[in-house]
Amino acid sequence: MDDSAHSQSQSQSSFKRQRTALACNSCRNRKSRCNGLRPKCTMCVEMGLEYVYQQPGHQQKKESVVEVEGRLSSIERTLQLLVEEHRRQNRDAPSRDAHSSSNTVRNIDVEHHGGAAPITDAAISEDRDTVDGMGAITFADEHESGFFGPSSNIAFIGQIATAITAAAGRAGSGPAASVPQTEDRFEGELTSVSRPASPFTYPGADVNGTSNAVDIYALPAEAEMLHLIQLFFNDTGMLFPYVDERSLLAEVHAVKQGNFASARRSWLCLLNMILAFATCVSARPDRPVEQNAAESNVYFERAQALLGNMAFKTVNVEIVQCLLLMTQYLQGIQRSAQTWKLHGLAVKAAFQLGLHTAYMSTKFTPLESEVRKRTWYGCVLLDRTLSMTFGRPPAVPNDYVKIDPPLDADLKAFGPNGALPSEPAASNSTVAFFTNTITLYQILGDVIANQYGQNVGMPSHASLSSLFESTIRLEGQLLSWKRNLPPLLRQRPWESGTSVNAGDTMMVWDRLSIILTLRYLNVRALLHRPVLARFLEQTHAPPGDGEDAHVLERFGHPSLEVSLEAAAETIDIIHRFRETPVILGAWWFSAYYTFNAALIIFSGLLVQSTNNSTFGNEAGGYVGQKDLQSSLHLAVEALHSLGDGTRLVRRCCKYLEILLRTVARLGKSPTTPSWQYDMSLMTNKTLIIPRHRQSSSTGRLGQYVTGTAGRRNRRAVR
Repeated sequence: MDDSAHSQSQSQSSFKRQRTALACNSCRNRKSRCNGLRPKCTMCVEMGLEYVYQQPGHQQKKESVVEVEGRLSSIERTLQLLVEEHRRQNRDAPSRDAHSSSNTVRNIDVEHHGGAAPITDAAISEDRDTVDGMGAITFADEHESGFFGPSSNIAFIGQIATAITAAAGRAGSGPAASVPQTEDRFEGELTSVSRPASPFTYPGADVNGTSNAVDIYALPAEAEMLHLIQLFFNDTGMLFPYVDERSLLAEVHAVKQGNFASARRSWLCLLNMILAFATCVSARPDRPVEQNAAESNVYFERAQALLGNMAFKTVNVEIVQCLLLMTQYLQGIQRSAQTWKLHGLAVKAAFQLGLHTAYMSTKFTPLESEVRKRTWYGCVLLDRTLSMTFGRPPAVPNDYVKIDPPLDADLKAFGPNGALPSEPAASNSTVAFFTNTITLYQILGDVIANQYGQNVGMPSHASLSSLFESTIRLEGQLLSWKRNLPPLLRQRPWESGTSVNAGDTMMVWDRLSIILTLRYLNVRALLHRPVLARFLEQTHAPPGDGEDAHVLERFGHPSLEVSLEAAAETIDIIHRFRETPVILGAWWFSAYYTFNAALIIFSGLLVQSTNNSTFGNEAGGYVGQKDLQSSLHLAVEALHSLGDGTRLVRRCCKYLEILLRTVARLGKSPTTPSWQYDMSLMTNKTLIIPRHRQSSSTGRLGQYVTGTAGRRNRRAVR
């Protein structure tokens, strides 16, 4: 009897309906039982009904939970900083240097004799790339397809290495057959250090995937967030004014009541990138770069988690702006491959939205049209920068840029409903910096097209006469651009000797003038660099080889002087403000300008030492040997102050210090055994940077071409 009762109880319990966590809409409306099967419940299948599962809305978190999560996030950030500090100390420890020889890293002897410490590079960790996002040297997961064309520093370093090798061979230290072997070594290993380092490679960050631990709704306290937003618009947002500050703040106040859970994902992504930039560049410039970078990476990870695959599914202006900021941010860390990819997404999204055409703008308010226009020109400026640094064909050639430039007025001047400003633009609008940069970078686009053949890897000039013709024509455009600058952007505070306080509103134009001048000098040096490259070719050409040598000696010196003067002035400006790098803008750009200018200075000294019968006697200005050597010393000092402590900057400083020692040897007679020995030492040991092998980890945006891939890429350039 008991057994039958027990079996009956089991039978009844087996037919008891189990509780369903979420019923479909059809069953809920009919008050029917739903078994919750996906994608279609049993009742909907039997009755042929439409099925929809509506997810519950995001519930607002209690204040106690929010407080606990905030404290937990603070603890996590503190632990991350401690871990990174521990890693940095381990990298810098002498025991690590002594142990590095047992790894896949070789020591580089700075001096063959004496007690000078060898240049060592710690083994590449699995979470770090070998290069920065400014287009330096090696792609970790794309080393077979990485291409760096004529305008890149990689191609330029290859030309310098060939000239040094030829100079050592011409000194008579060995058979001619040994020169190609030495050159091959340069091509394969010099590429380990070609760009100045960038801030910091963040462990655990991955652009191609998102971390499961990222809370996309987490944001700092309101006061801190508003402070960071203000810092962004006083710095990066002023240099690239395509985000509307007034609309952003209005959205912040509108959605904060719902704990930001009701905000658009694209808007939250943009907000986090603004916070990341402000934390990395503007908030605490007095702190070490690595510390600022580690804190800013928290916001960057949230932004990439929010972005997800959104850029592949649907686009809006906010997504394009977010992609632009992410690309610019990645330029400052070791993620060159992702920098290039995200830039491609931004350009394609801009084309998809019709930002490149004035026709689409007629459907929007004047304010919305202006934001779209500025966002498009943000894509154009970034495209010019990446085309120049990576040496790759531009995604947006000058022929695609047809719309009018932005209005010289702040976005705050527009009416409440997006109407045009009722009064003419004020004469002190900082948007003039943006519009004049657009004009300058249009000339940069012409330089890349005419002087470097659009970076497709083919020689752009068949003869010196065509090279001189395009150089003179583009130099005229640069001089015309400089003459048409407004007076507020012509200031030269580095000559007046007065200090520039970044927080003083009266000094804003001094800062903008400095940054714009550095951009101008960089474009000018890039314009005349092909002529300098022809001089380098003459160092390994037979004496009296053809008419080109005579034409170059007769007409090439003015162009050579211009490139050296631009490089020397660049180094002088950055050196003067090295103690206050916030004046110079994003520090990784200043490091790039400094390192690039130092390579030009060294090239001038190399040409002078191998062709002093013409170059040393005829040229003047900055071409004097002492002035050039002094510029190299200033470049080393400036780099030590920019991004101090980062691994790649340390390597670049070591590289320039090697060049300085080489310069000291260049003054010796090429017929003396001592000169032959020193040049042989330089080409065979001193300048050889360790080749970094492929790491098994996913590469960040900034790895470069190693080994045979590096040699193949530069051969395609020549």
